[in-house]
Amino acid sequence: MRQKGESLLTLESDYTVIDIETTGLSPRYDEIIELSAIRVKGNQIVEEFTSLVKPDGKISSFITQLTGITNEMVESAPKINDVIKDYMDFIGDSMLLGHNIHFDLNFIYDNYLACFSGRFSNDFVDTMRLSRKVLPELCNHKLGTLAVHYGMETDGAHRGLVDCHMTHGVYANLKEYVVLNDIDLNALCARKRYPNQSLTKISATVEAFDEDHPLYGKCIVFTGELEKMNRATAAQTAANLGGIPQNGVNKKTDFLILGNNDYNKNIKGGKSSKQRKAEEYILGGHDLQIISETEFYDMIIEEA
Repeated sequence: MRQKGESLLTLESDYTVIDIETTGLSPRYDEIIELSAIRVKGNQIVEEFTSLVKPDGKISSFITQLTGITNEMVESAPKINDVIKDYMDFIGDSMLLGHNIHFDLNFIYDNYLACFSGRFSNDFVDTMRLSRKVLPELCNHKLGTLAVHYGMETDGAHRGLVDCHMTHGVYANLKEYVVLNDIDLNALCARKRYPNQSLTKISATVEAFDEDHPLYGKCIVFTGELEKMNRATAAQTAANLGGIPQNGVNKKTDFLILGNNDYNKNIKGGKSSKQRKAEEYILGGHDLQIISETEFYDMIIEEA
Protein backbone atom coordinates (compact mmCIF):
# COMPACT_ATOMS: atom_id res chain seq x y z
CA MET A 1 0.00 0.00 0.00
CA ARG A 2 1.36 3.44 -0.95
CA GLN A 3 2.22 5.70 1.98
CA LYS A 4 1.37 9.03 0.37
CA GLY A 5 1.14 12.39 2.09
CA GLU A 6 -1.98 14.01 3.50
CA SER A 7 -4.69 15.45 1.27
CA LEU A 8 -5.30 19.05 2.31
CA LEU A 9 -8.16 21.42 1.53
CA THR A 10 -6.30 24.66 2.15
CA LEU A 11 -5.38 27.95 0.46
CA GLU A 12 -1.61 27.99 -0.04
CA SER A 13 0.75 30.55 -1.57
CA ASP A 14 3.89 28.37 -1.75
CA TYR A 15 3.70 25.03 -3.54
CA THR A 16 4.85 22.97 -6.51
CA VAL A 17 2.36 22.10 -9.24
CA ILE A 18 2.89 18.66 -10.77
CA ASP A 19 1.53 16.98 -13.88
CA ILE A 20 2.58 13.94 -15.88
CA GLU A 21 1.58 12.34 -19.16
CA THR A 22 1.47 8.57 -19.48
CA THR A 23 0.83 5.77 -21.96
CA GLY A 24 -2.31 4.73 -20.08
CA LEU A 25 -4.16 4.71 -16.77
CA SER A 26 -2.42 1.95 -14.81
CA PRO A 27 0.85 2.60 -12.89
CA ARG A 28 1.39 -1.15 -13.00
CA TYR A 29 1.16 -1.62 -16.76
CA ASP A 30 1.66 1.85 -18.27
CA GLU A 31 4.59 4.26 -18.38
CA ILE A 32 5.35 7.94 -17.84
CA ILE A 33 6.16 9.85 -21.03
CA GLU A 34 6.40 13.37 -19.61
CA LEU A 35 7.25 14.88 -16.22
CA SER A 36 6.43 18.53 -15.56
CA ALA A 37 6.29 20.84 -12.55
CA ILE A 38 6.26 24.53 -11.69
CA ARG A 39 7.45 26.03 -8.42
CA VAL A 40 5.29 28.77 -6.92
CA LYS A 41 6.41 31.25 -4.24
CA GLY A 42 4.07 33.92 -2.92
CA ASN A 43 1.51 32.90 -5.58
CA GLN A 44 4.05 33.66 -8.34
CA ILE A 45 5.69 31.11 -10.65
CA VAL A 46 9.46 31.20 -10.05
CA GLU A 47 10.79 28.08 -11.79
CA GLU A 48 9.73 25.33 -14.20
CA PHE A 49 10.74 21.74 -14.90
CA THR A 50 9.68 19.64 -17.85
CA SER A 51 11.09 16.61 -19.62
CA LEU A 52 9.83 14.03 -22.06
CA VAL A 53 10.51 10.43 -21.02
CA LYS A 54 11.27 7.53 -23.33
CA PRO A 55 9.07 4.53 -22.44
CA ASP A 56 10.04 0.92 -22.99
CA GLY A 57 6.90 0.33 -25.05
CA LYS A 58 5.33 2.29 -27.86
CA ILE A 59 2.97 5.25 -27.46
CA SER A 60 -0.44 4.38 -28.89
CA SER A 61 -2.15 6.51 -31.52
CA PHE A 62 -4.85 7.33 -28.96
CA ILE A 63 -2.30 8.79 -26.51
CA THR A 64 -0.61 10.67 -29.34
CA GLN A 65 -3.95 12.19 -30.36
CA LEU A 66 -4.69 13.09 -26.75
CA THR A 67 -1.32 14.56 -25.79
CA GLY A 68 0.44 15.32 -29.05
CA ILE A 69 3.42 13.26 -27.87
CA THR A 70 4.71 10.92 -30.58
CA ASN A 71 7.14 8.03 -30.53
CA GLU A 72 9.55 10.15 -32.57
CA MET A 73 9.46 12.93 -29.97
CA VAL A 74 10.57 10.63 -27.15
CA GLU A 75 13.17 8.70 -29.16
CA SER A 76 16.07 10.75 -27.78
CA ALA A 77 14.44 11.53 -24.40
CA PRO A 78 15.92 10.14 -21.15
CA LYS A 79 14.56 6.94 -19.63
CA ILE A 80 12.57 7.26 -16.41
CA ASN A 81 15.46 6.14 -14.20
CA ASP A 82 17.66 8.88 -15.72
CA VAL A 83 15.26 11.75 -15.08
CA ILE A 84 12.99 11.00 -12.13
CA LYS A 85 15.71 11.80 -9.55
CA ASP A 86 16.11 15.31 -11.03
CA TYR A 87 12.33 15.68 -10.98
CA MET A 88 12.11 14.66 -7.33
CA ASP A 89 14.99 17.01 -6.45
CA PHE A 90 13.05 19.85 -8.09
CA ILE A 91 9.94 19.00 -6.06
CA GLY A 92 11.86 18.58 -2.82
CA ASP A 93 9.71 18.65 0.32
CA SER A 94 7.28 21.29 -0.95
CA MET A 95 3.54 21.00 -0.71
CA LEU A 96 2.11 19.74 -4.00
CA LEU A 97 -0.76 20.95 -6.15
CA GLY A 98 -2.37 18.96 -8.92
CA HIS A 99 -5.66 18.25 -10.67
CA ASN A 100 -6.91 14.73 -9.94
CA ILE A 101 -3.52 14.52 -8.31
CA HIS A 102 -3.81 10.93 -7.09
CA PHE A 103 -3.30 9.79 -10.68
CA ASP A 104 0.05 11.63 -10.87
CA LEU A 105 1.10 10.68 -7.34
CA ASN A 106 0.56 6.97 -7.94
CA PHE A 107 2.70 6.90 -11.09
CA ILE A 108 5.47 9.02 -9.55
CA TYR A 109 5.41 7.07 -6.28
CA ASP A 110 5.74 3.69 -7.99
CA ASN A 111 8.46 4.80 -10.42
CA TYR A 112 10.55 6.56 -7.79
CA LEU A 113 10.28 3.53 -5.54
CA ALA A 114 11.25 1.16 -8.38
CA CYS A 115 14.18 3.27 -9.59
CA PHE A 116 15.72 4.45 -6.33
CA SER A 117 13.73 2.83 -3.50
CA GLY A 118 12.70 6.42 -2.82
CA ARG A 119 9.69 7.50 -0.79
CA PHE A 120 7.22 10.15 -1.89
CA SER A 121 5.06 11.45 0.93
CA ASN A 122 4.59 15.20 0.31
CA ASP A 123 1.26 16.65 1.42
CA PHE A 124 -0.92 17.87 -1.42
CA VAL A 125 -3.95 19.87 -2.53
CA ASP A 126 -6.16 18.51 -5.31
CA THR A 127 -7.90 21.22 -7.34
CA MET A 128 -10.47 18.67 -8.50
CA ARG A 129 -11.42 17.93 -4.91
CA LEU A 130 -11.50 21.64 -4.07
CA SER A 131 -13.67 22.50 -7.07
CA ARG A 132 -16.12 19.72 -6.21
CA LYS A 133 -16.50 21.24 -2.76
CA VAL A 134 -16.93 24.89 -3.72
CA LEU A 135 -18.47 24.65 -7.22
CA PRO A 136 -20.85 21.67 -6.98
CA GLU A 137 -23.13 23.16 -9.65
CA LEU A 138 -20.65 22.56 -12.50
CA CYS A 139 -21.49 19.77 -14.95
CA ASN A 140 -18.11 18.18 -14.22
CA HIS A 141 -14.80 19.13 -12.67
CA LYS A 142 -12.31 18.30 -15.39
CA LEU A 143 -9.34 20.66 -15.69
CA GLY A 144 -10.47 21.84 -19.13
CA THR A 145 -13.99 22.52 -17.88
CA LEU A 146 -12.68 24.63 -15.01
CA ALA A 147 -10.26 26.48 -17.28
CA VAL A 148 -13.09 27.40 -19.65
CA HIS A 149 -15.27 28.35 -16.67
CA TYR A 150 -12.62 30.88 -15.65
CA GLY A 151 -11.98 32.12 -19.20
CA MET A 152 -8.49 30.62 -19.37
CA GLU A 153 -6.58 29.56 -22.48
CA THR A 154 -6.65 25.78 -23.06
CA ASP A 155 -4.51 25.41 -26.20
CA GLY A 156 -1.94 22.67 -25.67
CA ALA A 157 -3.93 20.92 -22.92
CA HIS A 158 -2.78 17.40 -22.04
CA ARG A 159 0.86 18.43 -22.16
CA GLY A 160 2.49 18.48 -18.75
CA LEU A 161 3.70 22.07 -18.51
CA VAL A 162 0.52 23.51 -20.04
CA ASP A 163 -1.61 21.53 -17.58
CA CYS A 164 0.58 22.73 -14.70
CA HIS A 165 -0.09 26.35 -15.68
CA MET A 166 -3.80 25.65 -16.08
CA THR A 167 -3.93 24.01 -12.65
CA HIS A 168 -2.09 26.96 -11.09
CA GLY A 169 -4.60 29.36 -12.70
CA VAL A 170 -7.61 27.31 -11.64
CA TYR A 171 -6.30 27.19 -8.06
CA ALA A 172 -5.82 30.97 -8.03
CA ASN A 173 -9.42 31.46 -9.14
CA LEU A 174 -10.77 28.92 -6.66
CA LYS A 175 -8.88 30.61 -3.82
CA GLU A 176 -10.30 34.00 -4.81
CA TYR A 177 -13.81 32.52 -4.94
CA VAL A 178 -13.42 30.97 -1.49
CA VAL A 179 -12.18 34.24 0.03
CA LEU A 180 -14.78 36.48 -1.66
CA ASN A 181 -17.62 34.20 -0.63
CA ASP A 182 -16.27 33.62 2.89
CA ILE A 183 -16.41 29.84 2.44
CA ASP A 184 -15.37 27.80 5.45
CA LEU A 185 -13.26 24.96 4.06
CA ASN A 186 -13.07 23.28 7.45
CA ALA A 187 -16.87 23.10 7.50
CA LEU A 188 -16.85 21.60 3.99
CA CYS A 189 -14.39 18.94 5.12
CA ALA A 190 -16.57 18.13 8.12
CA ARG A 191 -19.68 17.48 6.04
CA LYS A 192 -20.68 13.92 5.38
CA ARG A 193 -19.86 12.99 1.82
CA TYR A 194 -22.97 10.90 1.39
CA PRO A 195 -26.35 11.54 2.98
CA ASN A 196 -27.92 8.69 4.90
CA GLN A 197 -30.52 8.04 2.27
CA SER A 198 -31.87 4.58 1.56
CA LEU A 199 -31.58 3.95 -2.17
CA THR A 200 -34.04 1.07 -1.88
CA LYS A 201 -36.80 3.66 -1.41
CA ILE A 202 -36.11 5.07 -4.87
CA SER A 203 -38.56 3.89 -7.51
CA ALA A 204 -39.02 4.66 -11.19
CA THR A 205 -40.80 7.86 -12.17
CA VAL A 206 -41.61 6.51 -15.64
CA GLU A 207 -44.11 3.85 -16.63
CA ALA A 208 -42.46 2.23 -19.66
CA PHE A 209 -39.04 0.55 -19.86
CA ASP A 210 -36.78 -0.74 -22.57
CA GLU A 211 -36.46 -4.35 -21.48
CA ASP A 212 -33.37 -4.77 -23.65
CA HIS A 213 -31.44 -2.13 -21.70
CA PRO A 214 -28.49 -3.67 -19.78
CA LEU A 215 -29.73 -2.21 -16.48
CA TYR A 216 -33.31 -3.45 -16.81
CA GLY A 217 -34.16 -5.74 -13.91
CA LYS A 218 -30.63 -5.51 -12.51
CA CYS A 219 -29.74 -4.80 -8.89
CA ILE A 220 -27.30 -1.88 -8.67
CA VAL A 221 -25.04 -0.66 -5.84
CA PHE A 222 -22.80 2.42 -5.72
CA THR A 223 -19.57 2.93 -3.79
CA GLY A 224 -17.35 6.00 -3.57
CA GLU A 225 -17.93 9.58 -4.68
CA LEU A 226 -19.41 10.02 -8.15
CA GLU A 227 -18.12 12.76 -10.44
CA LYS A 228 -21.15 13.80 -12.49
CA MET A 229 -24.08 13.25 -10.14
CA ASN A 230 -24.79 12.30 -6.55
CA ARG A 231 -25.84 8.77 -5.61
CA ALA A 232 -29.52 9.57 -5.33
CA THR A 233 -29.59 11.05 -8.84
CA ALA A 234 -27.60 8.15 -10.24
CA ALA A 235 -29.90 5.66 -8.52
CA GLN A 236 -32.98 7.47 -9.82
CA THR A 237 -31.57 7.40 -13.35
CA ALA A 238 -30.92 3.68 -13.06
CA ALA A 239 -34.41 3.09 -11.66
CA ASN A 240 -35.96 4.93 -14.61
CA LEU A 241 -34.17 2.46 -16.88
CA GLY A 242 -35.66 -0.47 -14.97
CA GLY A 243 -32.78 -0.95 -12.56
CA ILE A 244 -33.17 -1.82 -8.89
CA PRO A 245 -31.03 0.38 -6.58
CA GLN A 246 -29.62 -1.30 -3.47
CA ASN A 247 -27.86 0.06 -0.40
CA GLY A 248 -25.38 -2.78 -0.02
CA VAL A 249 -23.86 -5.68 -1.93
CA ASN A 250 -25.56 -9.05 -1.56
CA LYS A 251 -26.12 -12.21 -3.60
CA LYS A 252 -28.74 -10.46 -5.71
CA THR A 253 -26.43 -7.62 -6.78
CA ASP A 254 -25.70 -7.46 -10.52
CA PHE A 255 -23.60 -4.29 -10.78
CA LEU A 256 -21.31 -2.44 -8.37
CA ILE A 257 -20.51 1.06 -9.67
CA LEU A 258 -17.11 2.36 -8.52
CA GLY A 259 -16.81 6.03 -7.66
CA ASN A 260 -13.76 7.80 -6.19
CA ASN A 261 -12.53 6.54 -2.80
CA ASP A 262 -9.29 8.53 -2.72
CA TYR A 263 -10.40 10.94 0.00
CA ASN A 264 -12.14 8.51 2.31
CA LYS A 265 -9.74 7.91 5.20
CA ASN A 266 -11.71 4.83 6.25
CA ILE A 267 -10.80 3.06 2.99
CA LYS A 268 -7.99 0.55 3.37
CA GLY A 269 -5.90 -0.50 0.39
CA GLY A 270 -7.99 1.60 -1.99
CA LYS A 271 -11.05 -0.64 -1.79
CA SER A 272 -14.32 -0.06 0.04
CA SER A 273 -16.03 -2.81 2.02
CA LYS A 274 -18.63 -3.01 -0.77
CA GLN A 275 -15.95 -3.64 -3.37
CA ARG A 276 -14.26 -6.28 -1.24
CA LYS A 277 -17.59 -8.03 -0.67
CA ALA A 278 -18.38 -7.88 -4.39
CA GLU A 279 -15.03 -9.45 -5.20
CA GLU A 280 -15.75 -12.25 -2.73
CA TYR A 281 -19.07 -12.96 -4.45
CA ILE A 282 -17.39 -12.95 -7.87
CA LEU A 283 -14.76 -15.42 -6.66
CA GLY A 284 -17.60 -17.51 -5.30
CA GLY A 285 -19.14 -17.78 -8.75
CA HIS A 286 -21.82 -15.10 -8.59
CA ASP A 287 -22.63 -13.24 -11.82
CA LEU A 288 -21.75 -9.79 -10.47
CA GLN A 289 -19.94 -7.09 -12.44
CA ILE A 290 -17.78 -4.34 -10.97
CA ILE A 291 -17.73 -1.40 -13.38
CA SER A 292 -16.32 2.11 -13.38
CA GLU A 293 -18.39 5.27 -13.09
CA THR A 294 -17.54 6.02 -16.73
CA GLU A 295 -18.88 2.65 -17.86
CA PHE A 296 -22.07 3.31 -15.91
CA TYR A 297 -22.57 6.65 -17.67
CA ASP A 298 -21.94 5.00 -21.01
CA MET A 299 -24.68 2.48 -20.19
CA ILE A 300 -27.26 5.07 -19.15
CA ILE A 301 -26.77 7.25 -22.24
CA GLU A 302 -26.32 4.57 -24.88
CA GLU A 303 -30.05 4.42 -25.55
CA ALA A 304 -30.66 8.14 -25.09
